Amino acid sequence: MAQFIKKVIIAGSSGSGKSTIINALNKQGYDCFNEVSRDIIVNEQSTGGDGMPWENVERFARLVFDETIIRFKKQPLSIFSDRSLIDTMAYLEFANKPLFDDLKNLDFNKYYHQTIFFALPWSHIYVKDPQRPESFEYQWELSNKLIEYYKNHNFKIVYLPFTTVELRVQFIINNLKDIYF
Repeated sequence: MAQFIKKVIIAGSSGSGKSTIINALNKQGYDCFNEVSRDIIVNEQSTGGDGMPWENVERFARLVFDETIIRFKKQPLSIFSDRSLIDTMAYLEFANKPLFDDLKNLDFNKYYHQTIFFALPWSHIYVKDPQRPESFEYQWELSNKLIEYYKNHNFKIVYLPFTTVELRVQFIINNLKDIYF
């Protein structure tokens, strides 16, 4: 069986700079697990599907789960992950929808490192787009739900500073030197 590296999660609500950080880490040579959610939304929009968090969050969650499991197998050595399946759980609860068994029973410790980096909503960089139609205020509410879920699953949350992408990336690397690299 191939080696598997636990992913270090870059978490937060939409528009908080996670994907920009992941792209910067990629440019520095770190293998990264790109955001599944946005890929699902883009595909659903292009095919006329309704699997988006603001339309059919249950279908969206199932699609994200299935694609994430596929990517775990395709990318066992990636280090950083743009979001995680914990986010999927929080999205479902935030929408008052039940968790499905595959998601409830997933061994998160098998796939994810216990230290995560959390990007809080940041009005300076938040932009609505076709894959992110929600308000900034909605992102704050969702962010609180995400934090609650990560804490309830015993993840250690390290909050990212509001600063340049380069300094955020350096902050992550510096914080992981002793425990990961």
